Amino acid sequence: MPELKFDKVKCTGCKAVSCLVKCQYMDLDKDAAKREWQKVINGEDSFVLKACTTCYACEEYCPFGNHPFYLIVERQEEKGILPQSRPILKQAINMTTAQGKFLVGKPEKTALSFCAIPRLYTLAAGKLFEDVLPSWVLGTEFFCQAMFLHFARMSVIKENLPKVIGNIWNQGIREVIFLHDECYGTFTKLAPAYGIEVPFKPVHYFEYLYDKLKENKKLIKPLNIKAAYHRNCSARLVPETGHFVDDIFELIGVERVKR
Repeated sequence: MPELKFDKVKCTGCKAVSCLVKCQYMDLDKDAAKREWQKVINGEDSFVLKACTTCYACEEYCPFGNHPFYLIVERQEEKGILPQSRPILKQAINMTTAQGKFLVGKPEKTALSFCAIPRLYTLAAGKLFEDVLPSWVLGTEFFCQAMFLHFARMSVIKENLPKVIGNIWNQGIREVIFLHDECYGTFTKLAPAYGIEVPFKPVHYFEYLYDKLKENKKLIKPLNIKAAYHRNCSARLVPETGHFVDDIFELIGVERVKR
């Protein structure tokens, strides 16, 4: 199984220990954080492994891109610490196991991924998607696997993710528009962290929207409203995509209210 590309030197030398000091669910000063994080690195018992709420925030806090949450998940699985109950874990695995049954539209080089969630289809309606909409994939064969981070089952991800990548590639798809942060984060952060090659180009939903809005700029009627934007937890896996929200708001005449 592929191993996490984890730079212990940078991590052990990190004076800020931002991954734990900034955690909103654990109250740790720098000394305590460094002590507990060293335990995690060494594979020793640490209360951090049981206190973690799997919110992804430490992924965004780490200044070195060392993927602290992935390491936490690795250690949780090694020690049999389950963030969720066993029946729920079993149900999740059963629901997402590939069974050779999936749906596709007319896959071309560029395609939309609805992962294994049919409702994502509702995010790809209207003029902005009319060119690409015939090209899509849906089903457990294309399930991104990131959900199992919440279940402390990195082994499931590492086993299934290469198969998912192969399933997409074998459809002749060379560019994939992902409509969920967790899907996009799987192929731009999670896979590379384990040295798993992604041969196609992942495109974030917001990036696609922004580019299409620019193409149709003359048709836009400014909304002239104020709006707040609340990120989902998965956005912490890919904080670099956040600027697209401001870019889109500017195009459509929305003033983003600070939260």
